[in-house]
Amino acid sequence: MRLLPFFLLSLVFLVGCDDEIDIYEPNPLVDIDNEFETKTLWSTSIGDGIGERALHLNPVYAYSKLYVADHSGTVSAIDPSNGKKIWQKDFELAIAGGPAVGGKLVAVGTSQGQLLVLDAETGDEKWRAQVSSEIISSPAIGEGYVVVRTVDGKIYAFDAKDGTQKWFYDETLPALTLRGNSAPIIAGGGVIAGFANGKLSVFILANGQLAWEKRIATPIGSSEIQRLVDVDLQPLLVGSSIFIGSFNGNLASLDMRSGEVNWQRELSTFQDMAVGDLLLFATHENSHFSGLNRTNGVILWTQKDLYRRQLTAPAAYKKWAVVCDFEGYLHWINSSDGKIVSRERIDSSGVAATPLVIDDKIIILSRDGTLTAVTKS
Repeated sequence: MRLLPFFLLSLVFLVGCDDEIDIYEPNPLVDIDNEFETKTLWSTSIGDGIGERALHLNPVYAYSKLYVADHSGTVSAIDPSNGKKIWQKDFELAIAGGPAVGGKLVAVGTSQGQLLVLDAETGDEKWRAQVSSEIISSPAIGEGYVVVRTVDGKIYAFDAKDGTQKWFYDETLPALTLRGNSAPIIAGGGVIAGFANGKLSVFILANGQLAWEKRIATPIGSSEIQRLVDVDLQPLLVGSSIFIGSFNGNLASLDMRSGEVNWQRELSTFQDMAVGDLLLFATHENSHFSGLNRTNGVILWTQKDLYRRQLTAPAAYKKWAVVCDFEGYLHWINSSDGKIVSRERIDSSGVAATPLVIDDKIIILSRDGTLTAVTKS
């Protein structure tokens, strides 16, 4: 299976364009009058980061700690109140997926197809397992299992206590896919995961049996690039509704129990989504940013000023949505009308990880491995 990084995909789409007009050039930032300032609370280095790699090693909050990983093999637990390291372990592995935290465990995946599981309190290794190919999305931990998705279309489920493999599932994928994978989630005795063929599937956690699957997007076009319909974002479960989207396809809400579609609308995305009040926040593949009514899928507003700025997935912070971009800016977006109300540059190396909200703090992990806590001043 061939994986096409998104920046290469953009270059391919440029073929045939006027040499003097680059429609994929990111929008320059227009000066704004900040309604408030962003205050830095602390900043600390957790390793070498991800550099320019197409990875999303998002920080996770659990057990009153921040858990972070970098591509060179460092996994750390951080005190969110002051940024001090509680523990740090270096495994000299190319970490490409995770971390995931649950059941007093931390799990990460590697570029060599290793699943590494640690004690969440100490960072000591509990067990590791080898799978068929790279793990570039976060594993899932829950209900006594650790589940991972690999780039060759397989899902593996392991016993969380000792790493015994319980089952695996193999999905047939297209010849060409984006460089990304849908991170699975575990909920209600099931595993929910998306695939590069445009499908969302739910499996019975105990045995791997397919409970139901639904096609979110249908390949259309004569070329492999036109037919890309990857479901690369992590399913978002709110109550009994699963929110999911696809590249070159649709964004949809489905009933978790039956797979019936609550609503569906055309919107191309490969980034995780977030919810705030009755809104669903979605980053389009071109970095337009929308707020939708999550009950019916109606787009209430779309912010277009950040076009092609390689926005991260969003996070909800009180009455705002927050996103970061490739130049390391944090953008505050009013959730009522989509207006950008404040902006602050956090790190010049850029940000790919999803901002993480903990109470009044926003945790931002930069590409060079700097972890920063900020708040509204």
